[in-house]
Amino acid sequence: MAQLFYLNRSDDYTRFTQFLKGNIALSESTREAVNQIITGIVSEKDRALIAFTKKFDGVSLKSDELLVSEEEIEASVNTLEDCQKDILKASFERLWKFHEKQIPTNLTWKDEDSVTLGWIWQPIQSCGLYVPGGTATYPSSVLMMGVPARIAGVKSIALTVPPSNALDPHLLYASRLVSVDRIYRVGGAQAIAALAYGTETISAVDKIAGPGNSFVTEAKRQVFGQVGIDMVAGPTEVVVVSDNNSRPDWVAADLIAQAEHDPLSRSILISDCEKFVSKVFLEVARQAELLPRKDIILQSWNSNGAGVIVDNIVQGIELSNEIAPEHLQLNLNKPEQYLDRISNAGSVFLGNWTPEVLGDYIGGPNHVLPTSGTARFFSGLAVWDFMKRSTVLGVPEESFGKLGRIAERMAVKEHLEGHANSIRIRMNEIEGSTNE
Repeated sequence: MAQLFYLNRSDDYTRFTQFLKGNIALSESTREAVNQIITGIVSEKDRALIAFTKKFDGVSLKSDELLVSEEEIEASVNTLEDCQKDILKASFERLWKFHEKQIPTNLTWKDEDSVTLGWIWQPIQSCGLYVPGGTATYPSSVLMMGVPARIAGVKSIALTVPPSNALDPHLLYASRLVSVDRIYRVGGAQAIAALAYGTETISAVDKIAGPGNSFVTEAKRQVFGQVGIDMVAGPTEVVVVSDNNSRPDWVAADLIAQAEHDPLSRSILISDCEKFVSKVFLEVARQAELLPRKDIILQSWNSNGAGVIVDNIVQGIELSNEIAPEHLQLNLNKPEQYLDRISNAGSVFLGNWTPEVLGDYIGGPNHVLPTSGTARFFSGLAVWDFMKRSTVLGVPEESFGKLGRIAERMAVKEHLEGHANSIRIRMNEIEGSTNE
């Protein structure tokens, strides 16, 4: 059974904060295991990649089998019916329309000193997209990552997929929609290491994006600096803030939808009505028994599920801001009135007709989102995550004297005479021209 907390009880607030910390700890053994995998890939490249794939996935591959061939892709995609393709196309089109509005604008201007200022945006040259595997396949993740990368203008996109899922036709068709250049049948921390450092078969990329298990997340953490990463993500989570005007069975279904991802998934209900929370808890127990992934749902719900009783909805929003959830559902009659109170959330879902599941597939916003409280400083995946910004500065001769004198004094103050000389040598030119 999920835990129940009463926010107006100080001891419960303490218990709840401890509960939030419960599933984010990373063991030293995981760090060391990931470090060994990365070290192996750096030194042994394909050889280590093949060995780790055999060890962790139970699949024996040769170097020339790491890359999924065009013939394999074609054969797999051809097994799909048109109606199945249409579903993925519909998702792709909505995602594209949403994300193309994120294209940033280059801007330059001249200030009062006739100095040119501004910035320009350019796409990164290459990226690697990690698609998790395990008990399910995620063509939606291919679309969520591939669409903003393509809109940004990334020239080379590689996709890594655990070998057990590498030939899933839905996933491969999604990769075609976003024009993925290469697909590799490799997963886990070894895939992250290969994308970061390169092997004989896999080219190193400039940035890695995509969610994964604790080993994948730790690998991304360790390779950051060698490559860019989208974010450090943990288990998926949802916070539902609801009053007693919502339907308990709907709210329960939304909590279950999150719980069925993984035993570590977190589903939290916040409400100002204790009776409503009790009804939701009963519905979770009832509905879970009817679903194929019952064992995962119940393990997640019993270990990481919670109901929190607050005095009012505003207090519930404030608590949600402390949690900084990946997904925030406002199951309220007029959810828009609370938007300006939300400071920390990966993505916000407004009203009883907007379950988080719509956002997983076809809503429009991206479903690659910050977790474990990192919505305090991370945002969901977007077009600008696949771009970089260069600032622009252009100083004309007539403005150099004014700015140069200030820069020279600051350089002297910092005891950087070389810096100061870079200014003086130009100032001498100006003064010489003036004296003439």
